[in-house]
Amino acid sequence: MITKTKKGGITLKLNKKTMMLFSSLSLFIFTACEDSKDDEAVAKTIEVPATFSFQSRFDDQSSVSYSGQVVRNLLINDLKTQMGTDAGSKNPATLLSMMANDDANRAILSASGKSTVQTKYHDISTSHLNDRLDAVSDIIIPGYDTDAKTLVVGMLNEAAATGKTRASGIRLDQMVQKTLWGAISYWQATTKYMGKLPNEDNTVAVAGKNYTKMEHYWDESFGYFGAALDYNTGYTDATRKSGPNVDSNSDGKIDFKKEFNVGWAVTAAKRDLCSACGDYDYTKTIFDAYLKGRTMITNQEPLAGILEQRDIIMVTWEKVVAAVTQHYINDVAADIAAIIAAGDATVTPASAATADYENHWGEMRGYAHGLLYNTLSKVPSSSVNRILSLMGTAPVYPSNGNFDDMQAYHDKLKGVEMKEIFKQSFGFTDADVENY
Repeated sequence: MITKTKKGGITLKLNKKTMMLFSSLSLFIFTACEDSKDDEAVAKTIEVPATFSFQSRFDDQSSVSYSGQVVRNLLINDLKTQMGTDAGSKNPATLLSMMANDDANRAILSASGKSTVQTKYHDISTSHLNDRLDAVSDIIIPGYDTDAKTLVVGMLNEAAATGKTRASGIRLDQMVQKTLWGAISYWQATTKYMGKLPNEDNTVAVAGKNYTKMEHYWDESFGYFGAALDYNTGYTDATRKSGPNVDSNSDGKIDFKKEFNVGWAVTAAKRDLCSACGDYDYTKTIFDAYLKGRTMITNQEPLAGILEQRDIIMVTWEKVVAAVTQHYINDVAADIAAIIAAGDATVTPASAATADYENHWGEMRGYAHGLLYNTLSKVPSSSVNRILSLMGTAPVYPSNGNFDDMQAYHDKLKGVEMKEIFKQSFGFTDADVENY
C-alpha cells in the first residue's frame, strides 16, 4: 500500500502478503544468478590432453568408459593362442565359450606372465563376440560366400577336430583372428560408432551415466583401436610392437583398461616401422585425431569440426588395414619364391617347408577381409572384391611335379593389377607397395 507523507514524500507500507511476494522474487533473482554461474562452469572449455583422459561435464569423475571393447579385443587376441592349445583336441568347448565369454572364472590368457589388475575376462566385462558378429551377418565374404560368424565358428570347430592347418594349407587360427579384427573391432569402430555421431545428442548425460551419447560412442570407437591411454607419450612404435604394455602409474600391475596396446594399435605401429615406405605416421595421426575430436565433443564444438577428426581416423585406419594386407601379400610372394628356389616340387601343405607360407597366407587373407567392414569408406567395393579374388581362397602348391601354378599365383599377387588397386584406392606409392 502507498501513502503520501505531510512533506509530499511517499511511504511504502508492506503487508505480510506483499512481503512474502517480495521475498520470493528476491530468491528467484538470486537463484537465477547462481544458475548462471553454474552454466558458465559447465561451459568451461578444455585443452587437448596428452592422454586419452577426460573429466565429465556433469561431475568430477572420468567420463571415459569402454570396458566391453577392451574385453572383446582381448578375446580376439587370445582366441588364436587357445586355438593352438586345442588344435586336434576334438573338443571345441573352450573356444566356443570364449566366443560367448560365458565363463566367469576364465583367466585372461594375455595376463600370463604378467602382474595385472584384472585376471579374468569378467573382471573387465561380460561382453562377448557372438552378438557383434550377428551385427555383420549381411556382409558376405567373397570366395567363401558366407558371413564372418559362420566362417569363424566353422573354423574353430574344424581346428579343434583336425588341427589348426587345413588340408588345403589354410592356417585357421590366423584366419579367425584377423577376420575378427576386421568384422568386430574395425567395423564397430568405424561403421557403427563413428557412423552414429551425426545423429547423437551431445547436450545431456545418458540416464544414470556421466557422459553424453556422442562422448560414449567416440570412446567406444577408441576402445576398439586398442591403444593405451598414454599411447602417444608412453611408447615408441618399436615398444608398441614388441612390448605393448607399460606400468604407467607404477603400481606394479598392468591395467588392461588403461595400460595395454592390442590389435589395431599394435598393427599400426608395425606399419609405421617401414623405413622404406612413405612418410606416414599412422599411430600419431589416429591417436591425435581421437584426442582432438573427443576434446571438441567435450567442449560442445560444431559437428562439422568433430566429423573432420572422425574422417581423419577413418581414412588413416583404412590405410593401416590396406598396409598390413599389402605387407602379407609381399610376405606370401617371398615365401613362394623361396619354395620355388629350393626346387622341391613335392612339398605339400602343413610341411616344415611351407609353414611360413601358410602362416603368412592366413594373415594376408584374414586381414584383407577387414576392407569389407568400413561402410564409410570411399574405396569402391569392386576394388576390395578384386583384391580378394586375386588372392583366392587357399594357398597354391606345386602340381604335376612342377611350379607352374605356384609361379602364376606369385605373379598375380605381385602383378600390375594388384599394385594399381592399392595405389589408386589407398594412395600408396610404388615404394609402399614394394616395401610394406
